[in-house]
Amino acid sequence: MSADLNARAAVFRALSHPARLTLLRLTWTEPLSGETLARLMNLAPATVSHHLAQLAEAGLTTVRSDGHHRLVMANHAALGVTLDTLIRGEAAPPAAEDPYRARVLRAFLRDGRLTRIPAQRKKRDVILHELAALFEPGRTYTEREVSDKLAEYHPDFFTLRCELVGLGLLARENGVYWRVVGSDAPSSPPGAVE
Repeated sequence: MSADLNARAAVFRALSHPARLTLLRLTWTEPLSGETLARLMNLAPATVSHHLAQLAEAGLTTVRSDGHHRLVMANHAALGVTLDTLIRGEAAPPAAEDPYRARVLRAFLRDGRLTRIPAQRKKRDVILHELAALFEPGRTYTEREVSDKLAEYHPDFFTLRCELVGLGLLARENGVYWRVVGSDAPSSPPGAVE
């Protein structure tokens, strides 16, 4: 069986549970946190997390960070594909969330906070890429602003800040930080005269 056919079948498996359909309905018009979804559905947070993982792995939801919450929203583009085009293979199945990344985020982020900084480099890099999304490209931040944002996730903001710079996700010059995106990122703070 081809990978494409398996990916298309995964969409149908993800849609086969009433709780997952309810999650898509609730997140259709606005992104919601897992905690909010658990409360609205009167389900345990772990149960909601399991169903959200199934939807994410099929590419039917998107996730974004907002402060110390991860907000889930139905992926309208993926859900807008007609059954006809999906079954006949005329449309690509939705891109699934990286299962390894999803597992790492579930293991280390609880209630919008980092439970611990992973010791394993590969897992730490997943967490650092997630935290880098807190910082907008093209904007500068003071060291205090960076520290405050990271402290919302974990008390050891110093290590996280150094790791983000060390991995090349943030750049620093004279106490000013900025998000590095792509290989053509500026070597000086945005807006600085070179």
